Amino acid sequence: MHIVGIDIGSVALSVVVVDEKGAVINSFYQFHSGAISDTLRLILNNIDIRRVVGIAMTLSGPEIFSSVSRYDTQIAMIAAVKKYHAEVGSILFVGGENFGLITFNELGDYERFRSNSSCAAGTGSFLDQQAKRLNLKSIETLSSVAFCNQSNTPKIATRCAVFAKTDLIHATCAAGLWKGNSWTSSSSKRSSRLSTNWRKAIIKYSMNY
Repeated sequence: MHIVGIDIGSVALSVVVVDEKGAVINSFYQFHSGAISDTLRLILNNIDIRRVVGIAMTLSGPEIFSSVSRYDTQIAMIAAVKKYHAEVGSILFVGGENFGLITFNELGDYERFRSNSSCAAGTGSFLDQQAKRLNLKSIETLSSVAFCNQSNTPKIATRCAVFAKTDLIHATCAAGLWKGNSWTSSSSKRSSRLSTNWRKAIIKYSMNY
């Protein structure tokens, strides 16, 4: 028996299929370009509906199903992280329109939540745009370029989208873009232990995720 979880963000759809024990059977991530119903229908066509006994959704998207249980997006995210990653100090997530940082105390209990300002720098859409500007295939490619970078990480002014675009002129700057984004998120809480904890759980969650 399977359960389907659905999250509708501002730019993409995330769908996961789990069994009765919570093990992930399959997952899907697809940009919807505003055609939410059509995109979701295409995803659901890849799922064996005969085995589905329940559907749950986050509160981030429109009510496209009736009589479906809906849950707060942050609570759903925290519950998932706690289940699949026992020791987590913080969660850094990047959505289409914002990014945020959830921190936990020494006992693993929820501590606080911080999100970016109204500036687009650091959001998922911003990162997607920069990947295209660098003629990279996808955001995954941008991530790989940044991860594999062996040279000195260039400084990118990620507090401002305009300045970041100016600094980001070639693919070797990808590592600087990711480093700058993480610094921007963690700088709002200098007194915490985020300098090490934010790396423990990074979730790209299409909630805006």
